[in-house]
Amino acid sequence: MKFKKTVALLLTVVLLGSMLTACAKNPGSFDYSAGLTKEGFFKNVKATDYVTLPKYKGVSISPQVLVASEEELNEEIAGILSSHTTYQQITGRAVADGDTVNIDYVGKIDGVEFSGGSTEGAGTYVTIGVTQYIDDFLEQLIGHTPGETFDIEVAFPDPYPNNTDLSGKDAIFTVTINHIQGEAIKPELTDEIAAQYGFDTKEALIADIEEWIINQQKLRFFEELIAEGECHEIPAAVFDYVKNQDIAYLTRYAKQNNIDTNTLVRAIGYDSLDAYVDAQAEAYNQQASRYLIVQAIAETEGLSATDADIAAAGYADHIQTYGRPYLKLLLLHSKIVPNFIADNAIVDD
Repeated sequence: MKFKKTVALLLTVVLLGSMLTACAKNPGSFDYSAGLTKEGFFKNVKATDYVTLPKYKGVSISPQVLVASEEELNEEIAGILSSHTTYQQITGRAVADGDTVNIDYVGKIDGVEFSGGSTEGAGTYVTIGVTQYIDDFLEQLIGHTPGETFDIEVAFPDPYPNNTDLSGKDAIFTVTINHIQGEAIKPELTDEIAAQYGFDTKEALIADIEEWIINQQKLRFFEELIAEGECHEIPAAVFDYVKNQDIAYLTRYAKQNNIDTNTLVRAIGYDSLDAYVDAQAEAYNQQASRYLIVQAIAETEGLSATDADIAAAGYADHIQTYGRPYLKLLLLHSKIVPNFIADNAIVDD
């Protein structure tokens, strides 16, 4: 999936609130498209009857909203490259306190290997004085040189909660120091890295990031503008949609963590699910108002999302899970209406 499409989904979730889980693999029992028209509007709801829209055409917009700054571009590229950072591997000196070291080890008690006591040759990084290991384990690495294999003796604490069978027992670990981690080697953006994000060249990836930054800035501008709108009344269908969506999100999250919903809401400070829902009434009202304001602009201007828009946004894989109406609703909020407003704004001198 391309960079902008991946981030666009995440950004949509952020902007529309935590209850809008556009990237969730399992939507639970909530039907995201129920109650929506094929255009992504709320059924039997004429939004313009419920809201007073702010001025949204011909508004003033800063030219900075319409360009990606070098600082933001570099920040996004740095985020991509961070996962490609490598480090120098030092092998020509002894290990010192504070070093980060790559080691392998095999632990034995009374000459017998025990479960969980080996890196199995995969290597692991530890930082002496920082990483939490059995007392005196890492300190015994000091003074040894990469390439050495040697034994160290330790005693497991008593009790040892990680494995009570080892509590208080003496163990010998045969340790090999692979290398000391040196300075970071910062990578440069290459066509090969760009290919991992679905682009033929690094220039294409950069252009896509620039487009995403500009879209994000347009969305922020849009959010500030529609905050001036007023909602006189919220239809029950819209309020219930927002509320039930949030309940479905909580229920799904609880299930994924093998707890019941009431246990989850108690963990976040509420006596029951009903108490949680009551406390969210204002947040639900705000989200419902946002839905209505965006729909009112779309109604007034004849704006809509198409199947082509769904495909271009990278949402096609989500049709079966969420339905076209819901995906069109997302696009109206995250792209179509914000772009219409930006395109019809007057750029400041």
